Amino acid sequence: MKRVFVILLLAISCQLTANGQQPTANSQDCETLLSKKYIKSYWDSGLTILSQPLHYDWKDWAAFGGVAAATTLAFVYDDEIYSMMNKNFYDSNVGAITKYTNVFGEELFILPCIAGTYAIGAINKDCRLRNMSLAVLQSFVYAEVASAGLKVLTCRTRPSDSNIQHPTSDIQNWQGPFATFESTSFPSGHAMRSFAVATTVAGFYPEKTWVGIVSYSMAALCSAGRVVSEEHWTSDVIVGAALGYFIGRGVVKFNNKIGNISSVDIQAIATNYGLGFVINF
Repeated sequence: MKRVFVILLLAISCQLTANGQQPTANSQDCETLLSKKYIKSYWDSGLTILSQPLHYDWKDWAAFGGVAAATTLAFVYDDEIYSMMNKNFYDSNVGAITKYTNVFGEELFILPCIAGTYAIGAINKDCRLRNMSLAVLQSFVYAEVASAGLKVLTCRTRPSDSNIQHPTSDIQNWQGPFATFESTSFPSGHAMRSFAVATTVAGFYPEKTWVGIVSYSMAALCSAGRVVSEEHWTSDVIVGAALGYFIGRGVVKFNNKIGNISSVDIQAIATNYGLGFVINF
């Protein structure tokens, strides 16, 4: 089944190439995987991701407030949502489907797709598809690092780790930093990876509405499946999806506004008040 999904995505990438491309910043300069500029761009795009809140407008803060509210509610009602999902979906056909939707957030699915789209872009001299593949790889790497870091710092017990039928707040165990490498519920790595990839892909093809619909639909199915399959609490998935979107948006912003592999200027300054750094975008 994974092979079928990979072939389908590669066919979609061929369709993107066949339809041509608009002359955008994403398609003017082709970058290569091991170039010095591309490797350096991980630092620069990482700074762009982290600095996003400094440039938020009221719409961005409103969206942030909505996500924060949804996350809070999810934390409060994690038990109830888990019980409802377990009762209605886990042993049903819906629950069986999740083994297919989960692949959209798995490393062994995402990495071959990145390699395939990069190869197609190189063969067809499609710079935008090629640069998109490298940008998706950046988003994937950031999502992997962020997910792994938060997991070892929180060590939250997964719903499937408990043998009791009606979970209560005492089993949503937050064991703390580096307590164990077995409790890895928070946040959902699948949700983070899938939304980081979806946001990056959609950001590179804003004029093709169907690309965004397909990308976000796959990410949403993957994320919902993690709750239905009892691999994650709802709050794990919401936080993972939000962080994935945040990462993907930052990578797209770096590629579109600053340029594919342009640099962020960082300068050390000395004043009467001490030493510091200035970051110019």
